[in-house]
Amino acid sequence: MADDTQQPPVCVIESIPVGGDNQVTAAEAQAEGIPTPPHLLLYRELARGGMGRIHPATDRNLLRHVALKRLDQTLALRSFYRDGFIAEAQMTGQLEHPNIVPVHELSVTDRGVPYFTMKLVHGVSFDRWLASPARPLGSTERLEEALEIFSKVCDAVAYAHHRGVIHRDLKPENIMVAAFGQVYVMDWGLARLTKTRPASGPSAQMEAPGPVGTPGYMAPEQARGEPDEMTERSDVFGLGAILYEIVAGTTPFGDERDPEVLIARAKAGDVVPIDRAAAHVGVSKRLRDIVARAVHPDPVHRYGSVVELQRDVNAFLRVGLHLPRRVFEAGALIMREGDAGDTAYMIVHGRCRAFRTVDGREETLAVMGGGDVFGEMALLLDEPRAASVAAVDRVTVLVLDKATMTEGLGLGGWTGALVRALAGRFRDLEEQVRRSGMRRG
Repeated sequence: MADDTQQPPVCVIESIPVGGDNQVTAAEAQAEGIPTPPHLLLYRELARGGMGRIHPATDRNLLRHVALKRLDQTLALRSFYRDGFIAEAQMTGQLEHPNIVPVHELSVTDRGVPYFTMKLVHGVSFDRWLASPARPLGSTERLEEALEIFSKVCDAVAYAHHRGVIHRDLKPENIMVAAFGQVYVMDWGLARLTKTRPASGPSAQMEAPGPVGTPGYMAPEQARGEPDEMTERSDVFGLGAILYEIVAGTTPFGDERDPEVLIARAKAGDVVPIDRAAAHVGVSKRLRDIVARAVHPDPVHRYGSVVELQRDVNAFLRVGLHLPRRVFEAGALIMREGDAGDTAYMIVHGRCRAFRTVDGREETLAVMGGGDVFGEMALLLDEPRAASVAAVDRVTVLVLDKATMTEGLGLGGWTGALVRALAGRFRDLEEQVRRSGMRRG
């Protein structure tokens, strides 16, 4: 299970703790088995996990800062961990992709401790990025930026799958968002090869039975612990779990913190429906459907590949369904009959009442709730509002203006003419039905 044995992300830092006072001393290196290659100036430990240790370092030859990852010296005596560590370095080193951190070198000390160096990344982990109060759930900032990051993660994982590598521990903590827009998928220590084997020979860690991954993000087949069941679709679930957290703020198995409970839920495929988890967020149904398919308990019903998942997420981004929001208090008039129709609205939370004024009296046309749209006819036809709409209680709406609708729906040329013609016919039919009802009354 990854919470006990996984290695830390290669480097999750915002500043480099370098300087004379922070250098690893000869006594520390001797006592802890810290590698001291002559071309590297090593600084004290930056992060650690159940198996590995991370040190920032300076490469004296290339005059650059790097990250050195080493296996704990007590574990280096056991081939299970030593071979797995070396396999991680070899796999990562062969995955040459802009969104996978590059490995510079791999070596083993005289005392048998393996280590490798790689790019030192400046930035924050994606879980910290998502936790920022500047990006509240459901906000345009969170969705737009997070989905763009997510798409880059998909690029990396799709490439790894092409090379025959499944990650098996995809989660926000293992994604680095760097200072200038770079995104890196980190920590391939639990990865499994599907087409080849490491150059150092088969890794027992790679084929070991038992739950693999991190509770809260692991697919049901990972929780069951049979390596042969873990395929590319297991990584699709991991990506879906990240997408689930972007949308709902929780993992597919709920807010539970106990890892044993989470593993039990994963084994049972007890995924909380995204519609329920995101009910308070008001995210587009199209995006919720993408999430639901990605985290389906049965691999057969998930996306067949990361590329398919990424395609649907990118299509959602292009269409631009992440619209600005407005909040209206109970009783507020959202649009007035006769005013210019320059916007349309979709209700996220709350209820609205549509009404007309007839002979000085208000005639209620409809009471609308979450998911209902209003104001679109006047927007399409460039006509005054045919009715007024007021908030029954506190209402949150998505706002769509004409430019966004034209761009998102492609309403230029004949397409726009067709849509406007259909809207006009619907308006005329609605008016006929209304007049007929008035005569009968």
